[in-house]
Amino acid sequence: MQTGLPLLTDPLRQVVRTARQYNVSRLRGDAMAGITVACVAVPQSMAYAIIAGVPPVYGLYTVIIQSIIGALFNSQPLLSVGPINTQSLLVASTVTQVMATLGGINPAVQGDVYLQLVIALTLMKGLIQIGFAAAHLGALVRYVSTSVIVGFTAGAGVLIGAGQINGFLGFEVQASSNDWPGLIGTMQRLSPHLDQVSGWAVALGAATIMIVLGARRFSKMAPGPLIAIVATAVMVAARGLTETDLTLIGDLPASLQRPATPLVSGTQLQALLPGALALAVLGLMEAYSIGKSLAAKTGTHIDANQELFSQGLTNTVSSFFGCIPGSGSFSRSALNHYAGAQTRFAGIFNGAFVLVILLVLARWARFVPKSALAGILFIIAYQLIDWRYFVRVARSNRRDAVVCAITFFATLVLPLAWAIHVGILINIALYVQRTSRLHAAEMVRTPAGPFIEKPIPDRAGNQRVMFLGVEGELFFGIADELERKLSSLASGGVRVFILRLKRTHSIDSTVLQVLDRFAQHLNEHDGHLILCGVRDDLLEVIRRYGLNRTIGDENIFEAGFGVFTSAKRALARAQELIDESIDLDAIDGEDDLEGWSYEI
Repeated sequence: MQTGLPLLTDPLRQVVRTARQYNVSRLRGDAMAGITVACVAVPQSMAYAIIAGVPPVYGLYTVIIQSIIGALFNSQPLLSVGPINTQSLLVASTVTQVMATLGGINPAVQGDVYLQLVIALTLMKGLIQIGFAAAHLGALVRYVSTSVIVGFTAGAGVLIGAGQINGFLGFEVQASSNDWPGLIGTMQRLSPHLDQVSGWAVALGAATIMIVLGARRFSKMAPGPLIAIVATAVMVAARGLTETDLTLIGDLPASLQRPATPLVSGTQLQALLPGALALAVLGLMEAYSIGKSLAAKTGTHIDANQELFSQGLTNTVSSFFGCIPGSGSFSRSALNHYAGAQTRFAGIFNGAFVLVILLVLARWARFVPKSALAGILFIIAYQLIDWRYFVRVARSNRRDAVVCAITFFATLVLPLAWAIHVGILINIALYVQRTSRLHAAEMVRTPAGPFIEKPIPDRAGNQRVMFLGVEGELFFGIADELERKLSSLASGGVRVFILRLKRTHSIDSTVLQVLDRFAQHLNEHDGHLILCGVRDDLLEVIRRYGLNRTIGDENIFEAGFGVFTSAKRALARAQELIDESIDLDAIDGEDDLEGWSYEI
């Protein structure tokens, strides 16, 4: 497991290795992929900046800086990093809520304060992710189900689509501290302005949707969004349309931001913390899931902890260049691979080409209608809803369907930072509920020879030896049930208990305490506890706790390489303890098993 400095140095070694093996063929593939992704990234990043509530140019800053930094440190070489829809939506929800709670802000500087809070979120998210990586928490992504991601993403799609209705219709709306969160608040803001619809805005927005969908049918690599943006801007310029006719993006500065530290107070940072935590967790889950998809296609590997560190470093550094929170983009990453990217340097080309587009075309941005970006976002919002997954999970798994539905509706009605935590907490609660059940069985040998599992009886019969197999995680959640079961069986006269631990994954101190008390009880009543199938890692934990001193080292049998080796040794030890010789080969009927019950 990587710790500290290797998280930083290992990717750089890979960069050096890639550079040494670089050739003209790889350069050609990376450059072609870079320009292709840039053509999609420019309109996308501008649109995502609008979702976040900041000027469109900050989306361009973000894709330029983050795609270059991410290319150097990503665990998955072809992952395209930058602003994405769900992150931007969560940013807007968080900062709007913080602005409302802070109060007392001069209206003349509200825009500047909002922007500084967004950039501060980028920094906080990055630092949290670096801290998580240092604590090896990248693997925790495995405990967040697809249902949480799908439910949240679908809800985000609905909110993104609803949030762009005013842009598509050609008028501006302002958020208020009195607005309800989620979809209700969006509709609340729209209703007073429905008499301000611009025919030109609707026409150009509809034209954008048709161009994007038409280009996609023509070719997957056709930059439909960029074509639509250029076409609608040309129409605006040719017809002489102005802000009185529809809302426009306005002028963009043809330069990058100078490095600067976000200017926020301690109170503001404290208010931003829940949103930053949600961004950090959501960003990891999205980047990791995209990276896994790319790894399956390219035959490469993704390291969750390395990806967590990469995302953290990318956001931390980019915050000093005026960037908004970003993460891995599924659409741009898929296009990067499809367009022929060969190495991680394709991300550097992507950022460089977006920079060239910004420097050359920024002065023409004043003709771009916001309704065109709204049309692009309508398509993106629809694609965020995974209808097929909803149908499949509803048919196959009721628990996952409940998690997905609750996360979806929480996203629509709660502040987004709460919604993602609600989904994760429900997911964890259901996981704990499933793992908190004791998985154990009594194994009995049939007349034909094989061993079958039988439910453990509430009380033992005339058995003097009972062989039980325990599976799964032995943690505090199953401790009480295990203690009750063992105590009940011990009261029936069983002298020797054999527990097989070969199928257990881990054991914690609470369960060790239960076993220690149970072993002491048996010892006081001339009984014995035997453990078999004990792996090396479990044996180390048992010895550190001191359970071996209570049980006796002679009654603990490590898992062997041979079939049934550990179990046979445990059975032989049980025979020795009860001072009784039993010929296992002579057992040929169910009645003969009443005195013996064992698992192998």
